[in-house]
Amino acid sequence: MKTIKFILAVVIACLLLSSVSEAQMKMKRKKVAYPQFSLSPVAGIAFPIGDFGGFYKAGPSFGLDISYRVNREVGFYAKVGYSIFSNKEGSVPLVTLSDTKILEATVGPRYFFTSKNLKSALFLEAGGGIYSIKQQLTTAPAVLEQSVTKFGVNAGIGGILNLSRPIDLIFKVKFHNILTEGGSTSFIVPQLGLDFRFN
Repeated sequence: MKTIKFILAVVIACLLLSSVSEAQMKMKRKKVAYPQFSLSPVAGIAFPIGDFGGFYKAGPSFGLDISYRVNREVGFYAKVGYSIFSNKEGSVPLVTLSDTKILEATVGPRYFFTSKNLKSALFLEAGGGIYSIKQQLTTAPAVLEQSVTKFGVNAGIGGILNLSRPIDLIFKVKFHNILTEGGSTSFIVPQLGLDFRFN
């Protein structure tokens, strides 16, 4: 819980600082042509929560966001992401857990909160898609390798800070919930990256 509060505090602080600096400079938004297409390589840390967090530790997360912005407020995104969770030693007696690797392919809508005087924007997004989970269980002398694909949903908040005309800084925090047998697999991923825009 402390980790989540810290992440949210960092995101809010970044947004406040960017808003204040841009307001002081009184930069006017230039007329932007829509629709807009963008690619965003992102990276961050994935934090397992709930029962999933009892067996695994946080690990790296990478991804590529593809965004299609219809107008100033409405857009859509598609994302391919890859997260790695390292096992906690001794979490299951007599069983060795390998790292769990999760590959996601998700899509959904994105809603932007904008201002005429600011080039930065906040956004909310939510979506769903497929998550491929790969892991290895070792119970000497047997080794069981399993890979399953499940449906999952996600939702989060993010922001865009303008760096130059074609490039923005993008950051977001998302909650993922994969529907697995006997419950769900949940994790939170804060990510940071560059957003390359094309008109």
